[in-house]
Amino acid sequence: MNWQPIETAPKDGTPILCYRPEVGFSPETGIDVLWWDMGAWLYNAEPVISQPTHWMPLPAAPVDDEQTPPSAAQAVRT
Repeated sequence: MNWQPIETAPKDGTPILCYRPEVGFSPETGIDVLWWDMGAWLYNAEPVISQPTHWMPLPAAPVDDEQTPPSAAQAVRT
């Protein structure tokens, strides 16, 4: 999937990859995992200052034959 405008991103708490061109936390890439909650984009359960401009879904987690990985939403919220 290609990067999509942030206006089309899900706002139901689903963690997604977000591009933030003015981010200080990930200056090499500008890419972080964020989710929408409480009327704001959140990182580490805190609202972000630098707003994302684009998004794409998280890739599926690797699968180990011996265990089933948690969903992306479960992994971020624990």
